[in-house]
Amino acid sequence: MSLLDRFICAYKKEYLKQAPLFDKTLEGLLKQFKHVLLDDKLSPSIPLRQAVSNLEARLKEPMKVAVTGQFSSGKSTFLNALLAKNILPTGITPVTSKVNYIRYGDELKIRVKYKDGRDEYHDIDAISKFTDQRENVEDIDYLTLYSPLNLLRDIVFVDTPGLNSQAASDTQTTVKVLKEVDGIIWLTLIDNAGKMSETRILRKYLNEYKNKSLCVLNQKDKFTEDEVEETLRYVKETFKEFFSEVIAISAKQALKSRSSDKEVLMYEALEEFLDSLHVKLKEDIQNDNKFYIEEEYKKYRNRIDNILNMDLSQNLKLAKESNIAKVLEFIKLDIQPQAASSKEYSIKKEMKNICDIISSQYRLFLDIYNELIERIEEFDKVSTTEFLRLKDEFSKELKESYQNIENIIDTIANEIYNNIKTVKKSRYVIGKKGIIRKTILYKKVDYEVSYIDSDNIHKKLFWDDDLIGKMFKKYNRELKDIEFRVNEKNKRVYENFEKEMNKWQNPYSIIRKKDEIHSDIEFANIRKFAARVYEHILKPYHDEILNSYALISSEFNMILGAVKFNYENATEVCISFLNDKIKESIELYESNPAKFTLYTPPLQEIKERLYVAFHMYELDNLMNANRTFLSKDYERLIHNFQNIRDLKISFIENRKIRHEKILQTLISCKKSIG
Repeated sequence: MSLLDRFICAYKKEYLKQAPLFDKTLEGLLKQFKHVLLDDKLSPSIPLRQAVSNLEARLKEPMKVAVTGQFSSGKSTFLNALLAKNILPTGITPVTSKVNYIRYGDELKIRVKYKDGRDEYHDIDAISKFTDQRENVEDIDYLTLYSPLNLLRDIVFVDTPGLNSQAASDTQTTVKVLKEVDGIIWLTLIDNAGKMSETRILRKYLNEYKNKSLCVLNQKDKFTEDEVEETLRYVKETFKEFFSEVIAISAKQALKSRSSDKEVLMYEALEEFLDSLHVKLKEDIQNDNKFYIEEEYKKYRNRIDNILNMDLSQNLKLAKESNIAKVLEFIKLDIQPQAASSKEYSIKKEMKNICDIISSQYRLFLDIYNELIERIEEFDKVSTTEFLRLKDEFSKELKESYQNIENIIDTIANEIYNNIKTVKKSRYVIGKKGIIRKTILYKKVDYEVSYIDSDNIHKKLFWDDDLIGKMFKKYNRELKDIEFRVNEKNKRVYENFEKEMNKWQNPYSIIRKKDEIHSDIEFANIRKFAARVYEHILKPYHDEILNSYALISSEFNMILGAVKFNYENATEVCISFLNDKIKESIELYESNPAKFTLYTPPLQEIKERLYVAFHMYELDNLMNANRTFLSKDYERLIHNFQNIRDLKISFIENRKIRHEKILQTLISCKKSIG
C-alpha cells in the first residue's frame, strides 16, 4: 500500500467514521452513554470513568437495598437481626462511619477497600476495627461483608453512616449511596417517629424514593400493641409522601430469636466444628489426627441432631413478636419484584444526572466565554463614547491653540504695520523751456516712500523683551500639554479595559472543577486561556494604543517643528518680502508715475504674508478644520478598535462552537435515555 493510500485510509478512519448503533435496552443505552461520555473529545476525568464503570457493574449485580436513618436508630442492630447474626458492631455513638456492603459469599469474611486502591481480606471478627469511627479509619473507602445466607443471593444490603451524623462527610456519603440503590429502608425509633425534625430530613433527602421505600419503626417492644397501632396510623399519615409502607419491629427481639432458625443454628454449629478442626490441625499434636477428627465429628453430629429435635416455639414466638418477618416479606414481595424496574430507573436517573453534571461544565465554559464577549462589547461602546467625547474636547482645544498662533501672528503683523515709516525722496521732471536761450528746465518733485524699520521690530519683538519668543514658548507648553493629555486619556481608556479584563481573568485563571467527575483537562484549558487574556484579547488593543501614541506624538512634533525656533526667521522673511515689494513699486513709480503708484503694505496683506511664512494654511488643515488631525486619529482609533472587537468576538465564538456541539450531544444523550 502506497503512502497516499495509507493516508486516505487513516483519514477515512478518523474523520469519516460513523457512530455505532445502540439498541434501546438498558444495556444498549448504557453503551451509548459510555460512547458519548468517555469520548476523548470530552477529556473525561478518572472519576467520570469510574462512575461509568460503577453503572456497568450495577447493571450486572443483584439489587441493592440501603438501610439508613438518623443517629442511634439501631441500623446495625436491625441488619444483624435480618442476617440472624451479631456481625455488625453496635453502640450508643455513631459507630458506622463507613459504607458496608453486605453480599453473598461462600464464607464469612470482610473485604477492606482503601482509598489508595488497596484491597485486604480479614476475618469477620475484625470488622469493628474497620467500621467504628472511634478507630483510625480515615484511609478506608468502604467495606464488603460476605455471608453465605440465601437472602443475600438476590439482595445486597448497604449499611450507611446515616443522615444526621455529627460529621458532615457521613451525611454526604449516605446521600451519594442513596442515589445508587434499588430500595431504601428508613429506620427510626418508634418514640421519635413523625417529628418535624425528621420530616425535614426526609423531605430534603428521600422525597424521590417513595415507590421503593420502607419505613421501619424500631423498639416496638417498649410499647403496648394499642400504642404501637396508634403510632403506626400517625406515621403512615405523616410520612405517606415518603414511604410505600410503615412497619413496626423490635430488632432486639429479632436478634434474640435468631436461634429460632434451625438453618442458622446448624450453620453456626458447622462453623464451630470447622474452626475447632482448624485450630487442632495447626497445633503440633501427638494424637492421631484421624481419631481426633472422628471424635469431633461425632460431637458435631450430636449437636445437629439436638438442633433438629429442639423445641423452638418460644423463640418462634419471639421472632413473630419482633415483626422482622414483615420486613423480609416487604423486601420479597414489594422491593424485589420492582428491583429490575427500580434498578433501571436508578441507573437511568444516575446517567441523566451525570449528563447534567457534565453539561453544567460546558454551560459554565460557555458562560465564561459569553461574559468575555459581553465585556468586549461593553468596552467597544464605552471606548467609542469616550473617544468621541475626547475627539470633541481636544479638537476644540486644538482650535483654541490654533487661535493662539493667530494671536501671535496678529501681534507680529501689528508691530510690522506700526513700524512702516516714510522717507522723502526727490525726482526731477522736465519743466518749461527757457525764454531767452530755449534751454530745457528740470523741475524737482518731492514724494514720500514707505520702508519697514526691521531693526526696531526685531528689537521690540525678539531682542529686548523677547515678546514673541515668550508667546511661542507658552504656546509650545500648551501644545505639549494637549499632546500629553491626549495620550494619557487614550492610555487610560485601554487601562480601564485592562482592569475589566483582569476582573474577568482573576477568578477563571484559578478556577477548579465543581464536581469530581468534571474534566481536569477542560478546566486546565480554561485556566490557561484566562491566564493568557493579554495575548488572546488585550494585545491588539494595546498595540493600537501604542501606535496611536507614536502617530499623535509625531503629528504634534510636526506642528511644534513648524513654529519652533522659526518665528524670528519667518518674521524676517515676511519683512524682506514686503520691503522688496516696496522697492519694486518705487522703481516702477519712478519709471512711470502716471502708470504706477507707490506701495505701502496694508495690515491684511502683512497678515497673509505671515500666514505663508508660518505655514498657517497647512496648520489650519491640521488644527482648525472641521476634521482636525486629532479628529481623524480618533476616528481611526474607533474604527480599528471595532475591527479588533469583531476579530476577537469571532475568535471566541469559534472556541465556543466545540463546547456548544458537545453540550448538544450531551442533551441528546440525556434525551435518548428516556
